Amino acid sequence: MVTRLIDEKELEVVYGDFYKKSELANFDIEDVPANLRLLAPYAKFWGLSDDTMRLRLVDQAPAPLLAELKQIVQEFDDLLDVWLAGPEAMTKPSNAYVAYSAMRMCSDIC
Repeated sequence: MVTRLIDEKELEVVYGDFYKKSELANFDIEDVPANLRLLAPYAKFWGLSDDTMRLRLVDQAPAPLLAELKQIVQEFDDLLDVWLAGPEAMTKPSNAYVAYSAMRMCSDIC
């Protein structure tokens, strides 16, 4: 099943008051492979590099949002593997790389 991905403004509406709980990751979309840019709104929301903040966000998240995140990451798992286990893993990673990795961590713990 392919989950319908939404843009940042729609994500804010769907998440409602919970949207304000994230500090929102900041990254350049040009640092993201084209085939993963659709995930950018989720990476901005869930992709917090601070472990404590990320865990707090997951702990406070409504179950349906966590289930959706898990589904989305699973659907893109192979593409994420190509990027996140690729050459950038051996260098100083971009903010985008860190955000997508942190988003994936959120899906792993929920």
